[in-house]
Amino acid sequence: MDSRTGSWLGRSLAAMFALLAIFVSSPAVTAQGDTRIRPVPCLHADIGDTTEADILGGTVPLDCGARQTVHGGGNFWVLLTGFSATSRADDPLVLRTASVWQDAVTLQIRYADGFTAQIAATSANTSPRIRPGAFIQYDLPVRNVPINTIVAHVEGSANVRGVLFSPEILTRSQAARRDLVLTALYAGFLGLCLALLCYNLMMWAVMRRRFQLAYCAMLVAMMAYAFSSSGALAWVWPAIDNNDRLRINYGLLTLVVAAAIAFVRHFFEARIIPRWLLRLTRVATVTSLTATTALVVLAPTRFSLLDAANSIALGALLFCAIPMIVFARIRRSRFLTVFLVAWAAPFIFAVIRVIANLGLIPPSFWIDNSTVMAMSAEALLSAVAIAYRIRLLSDERDSARASETLARLIAATDPITGMPNRRAFMAAAVGADEPQRLLLVHIDGFKEINDRIGHDGGDEVLRIVAQILQRFAPRDAPVARLGGIEFALLVPARAAESVSPATLLDEVRTARMPSGIKVTISIGIAEGPIVTEEDWTALYRDADRARYRASRDGGGRFRINLAHAV
Repeated sequence: MDSRTGSWLGRSLAAMFALLAIFVSSPAVTAQGDTRIRPVPCLHADIGDTTEADILGGTVPLDCGARQTVHGGGNFWVLLTGFSATSRADDPLVLRTASVWQDAVTLQIRYADGFTAQIAATSANTSPRIRPGAFIQYDLPVRNVPINTIVAHVEGSANVRGVLFSPEILTRSQAARRDLVLTALYAGFLGLCLALLCYNLMMWAVMRRRFQLAYCAMLVAMMAYAFSSSGALAWVWPAIDNNDRLRINYGLLTLVVAAAIAFVRHFFEARIIPRWLLRLTRVATVTSLTATTALVVLAPTRFSLLDAANSIALGALLFCAIPMIVFARIRRSRFLTVFLVAWAAPFIFAVIRVIANLGLIPPSFWIDNSTVMAMSAEALLSAVAIAYRIRLLSDERDSARASETLARLIAATDPITGMPNRRAFMAAAVGADEPQRLLLVHIDGFKEINDRIGHDGGDEVLRIVAQILQRFAPRDAPVARLGGIEFALLVPARAAESVSPATLLDEVRTARMPSGIKVTISIGIAEGPIVTEEDWTALYRDADRARYRASRDGGGRFRINLAHAV
């Protein structure tokens, strides 16, 4: 790729990262003067000896730190306090949390006057509460008294991302604005993937390259993952257990990564990736799929261990891309720059997500949804990468076709005269479905011509006779130099009168030749079918006999042999 293309793509990537950073740091879902409340969740592991009164009375220790995952899985009490908000009838309040693995949640909403309202949900009936971005939304009861405390009892929490993850209290109108933005984000992503899928499938029908199929498989997996992780699957299938939806998310995310690595394998030229690395990638793919299958089937049993194994396997699979890129650099792949520009964002975000899954950095909603955002950037830039790759393939194909055409032309062309040779003549002649007239032409006394004016002069005589014969031949009539001083012209027997051998004799006799010499030819004529090569042999033998008589009689004349004419 030239430097100008690389510079343009580099600027595009930088601009996309800047837009992504703006969206994350000050997202469009937050209007100016936003009054959303982000209470800090305080946790207490419930081993069966704690009540809501203990949590509210402060008689048990609460952990208000950011790392909820240090407590492992199980049942928990979660206290949300330190705020005061009134749910109005014209714009009620809602509580939103990110969707995580849990069996049941019971919310106790406490008002300033001591009144308590309760909301209970299980993973089996949570799907109707799912909003865009896979947020779970709880509508808080409307009263004219402020809410100042919410106590949640969470049962069966896997706690690999959090117990009550990213809780927010906001008005329904604010929630609707967020829904609109996230719906647009996911819809745009799905639409972009669908367009790229149709485009690449059509291009695959023409180019038939394996990387195109791998890319299409990745797009399908990405669309399926976005459909599930956005919450759309819950809207289409309200009866689905939310934990089962999360199982689907795990499986689809692994398929996305596996298809992406397969795409990387086939994107570069065949000589780039060594076989041992390809085998290692297959092992990593199988390992990752196995780990994900174990998590999907066995969860929630040993959930933390299975989730960690799945994250490590995904990380190992992602790591396979690094040596591929290194070998692409060492072996000077033409597609490395455009690949790096298009795939830097999703690769970096995927690595960050794996690191977060392993608990090395705090989890967040944006990290969990980074796949869709990064893939949106990738989808836009990879369209350029794929187009560039296909353009090079098209150039290679056109060059190969041109070389093949040239090779065929050379193989079918006489190198001295430039006219078709015996091979080309036979290909055009054999198989004719009607009787043909063959004119077999020899140059008289060619040895003496060579002795007199040299071999260069003799070659020039051959070229002049060839030019005369090509001008003389009817349109589309096979004409060739069969070899040496022998030329051939074939016309349908029914059109034989349109080809006058006497005229051809005169044109050669009066043509200007090198050193002013006079050249004559002898012509032998025969007619017959040329359905098979045996027919050609018989017809050629008859014409050659006629030509021999013309030469024996002094040359500069023609003879006709119609012994086998039909």
